[in-house]
Amino acid sequence: MKDDMAMMEDEYSDAAGALQDEADAMLEVPKGKFSAGALNGLVKAFNKAMKAGGMEGDYPTFSGDQTAFPVEFVRGLAMLSDAAAESGSNIEITLSNITNDRDVALLAGKVDALANSPEFAELMNGEGGATEVEVKVDTSPEDLMMERA
Repeated sequence: MKDDMAMMEDEYSDAAGALQDEADAMLEVPKGKFSAGALNGLVKAFNKAMKAGGMEGDYPTFSGDQTAFPVEFVRGLAMLSDAAAESGSNIEITLSNITNDRDVALLAGKVDALANSPEFAELMNGEGGATEVEVKVDTSPEDLMMERA
């Protein structure tokens, strides 16, 4: 029985890994020449947006230049892009056509603007969601019984 459970857990783990790999393959990973300075400006804005959204903003800084964004960073940026669209903040975050430091700086500016957006904060922190409405009915139980008759 224990072996069956271990086999099922392995199968689920393999399936989850395969799904994650498939999702990662669909991500648009920016490639080009990116300096650590430009990337770290984006990381700073990203962490600020994550904190504004009520999450941990602890993505690590880059210690050297890169030729592609790390997949886990792209995942986080894609999540912010989706949240920006859903929030109605009119801030469009796209990862297409990012090939140099100038593009990274423009993206960092958009992510920083999102971090400062009240619409984004409301969406991410649940402040702009549905409100509870209390309905009072001035009908007694006896009146209800008479209506049914």
